Amino acid sequence: MAIRLDGKVASLNIKEQLKKEFLSLDRKACLAIIHFNDLASASYLKGRIKLAEELNVEIKEIAIKEDSRQEEIISLIKSLNDDKSVDGIMIDRPLPKKYDENYVLSFINEKKDVDGYTYNNLGRLLTNSACYPSATPKAAIRLLEYYNIDVSSKDVLVIGRSVNVGKPLALMLLNKNATVTIAHSKTKNIKEKCQKADIIFLAVGKANFLKSEDVNENSIIIDIGINYDENNKLVGDASKLCYEIVKMYSPVPGGVGVMTNIVLMENLLMAYKNNE
Repeated sequence: MAIRLDGKVASLNIKEQLKKEFLSLDRKACLAIIHFNDLASASYLKGRIKLAEELNVEIKEIAIKEDSRQEEIISLIKSLNDDKSVDGIMIDRPLPKKYDENYVLSFINEKKDVDGYTYNNLGRLLTNSACYPSATPKAAIRLLEYYNIDVSSKDVLVIGRSVNVGKPLALMLLNKNATVTIAHSKTKNIKEKCQKADIIFLAVGKANFLKSEDVNENSIIIDIGINYDENNKLVGDASKLCYEIVKMYSPVPGGVGVMTNIVLMENLLMAYKNNE
């Protein structure tokens, strides 16, 4: 029977240690979250606020109106950069299309970039230097670490090449001595690559993309996909039929997604210490 890599179990364990560390600080760590008041943001924000309360972390919530000019958002970011009481800054993505997302995000001080999205942090990741790693890719790796799964020397397949997940995840895995292949919409013979991989990371954003015939009894699936099926139920990129075949899998929901906010708080703790 396949082993379920349970993000809830892992996150609870990490959360208890984090709570001790945050409670030991001289003041409350503060995370500023800029969002655009849409439904997706509201759902994620609620989860982060709940976790922050449990960890003794202050959340500075800033809702931006959709008619705000790009210059106003940049001015806000600069003021948060200068605010000594703010340790971390993140902006819920994607930004509305009228804004130049990469340009806006580039104004976040790299020492407060707890979401690991600025050019400087991505560049440090490329050179395997100290940085704030992107929260979702780091969450996927932290889940493996909790279950003592070593990626070193493993043949790892990352399906997806976004700047948010696929690319930084591939770099993190390379930095941990995995042998990494990146697949995407133009890749040929994905099925063959899946069958040969020791670990498959899915970041496609397409429900049931990975089929049961694409895996074998030694496969480990780490599903990062967030999709909704025809019944409006949350599902991942892997068909649940895969669970009956593979060695290990992370479920959706209840896997990597649960870990992401915990990892964000780990990055905030690092930012606090860099701000002292």
